[in-house]
Amino acid sequence: MAEIRLDPMEMLLRLTGDLSDVRGRVQDLEDQGVAATLESLDTKVGGLKETLAAVVEAIQQLQAEPEEEEEEEPDWPGTTPNWTDDLDQDQARELWDGLTEWCQNKLWPIYVQDVWKPCWYRHMRLRVELTWVWRAYEWSYEKGKGVPPTRVAEWHVRWVKHIEAVLKEELKECGLPRDGLPRPKHRVPLPQPPTEEDETPAPPPFRVTDFVDPTFFEWVEDNIRKRRPAENSEDEKAG
Repeated sequence: MAEIRLDPMEMLLRLTGDLSDVRGRVQDLEDQGVAATLESLDTKVGGLKETLAAVVEAIQQLQAEPEEEEEEEPDWPGTTPNWTDDLDQDQARELWDGLTEWCQNKLWPIYVQDVWKPCWYRHMRLRVELTWVWRAYEWSYEKGKGVPPTRVAEWHVRWVKHIEAVLKEELKECGLPRDGLPRPKHRVPLPQPPTEEDETPAPPPFRVTDFVDPTFFEWVEDNIRKRRPAENSEDEKAG
């Protein structure tokens, strides 16, 4: 096949024409404001990059420092302690102190003094019943704001009547001989009548209307002493 050779002059003319065409196209783009548009887009892209960088940094901070979840307020004042569990000495003392304080200051003087007897603490079933009624009272009265009045109503209408019945049943064999009990389970001493020799006899050490009898503290300490030592007490001895 014969080789086609272009004349240099012809090549120059073609190149000149192509260059002229390119210049024309560039001029058209400039006339249409493409350069300004591109510059505007570049500015906007730069702003978006800065915004995106700020968002990424904020997300990283949230991941590094997780938000603390608000603890929901429990709907019950914790688990009711059980006297039959394996309580250590510290747990038993805390339970005795809490129950005694509540009974002496709330339950006994306001609600059940008429059916109360000072040997109440010797009765295991009664201690168990009194403990959960104590917790129910706290749930009704001592949970702060927003507690519905129905809780208090239920405590008075339902649980006070229940604990009254338990007290009567559990303590029915305790008290004074004149109550029809020839041999009371836990005897309350009768007052001594005056005599010619002693016109003003000393009153008995306690009465059936007292909160506790004189052996209360000794009995409680003995109950605590019989339980296993607290773990921290063992650690202190070892140290």
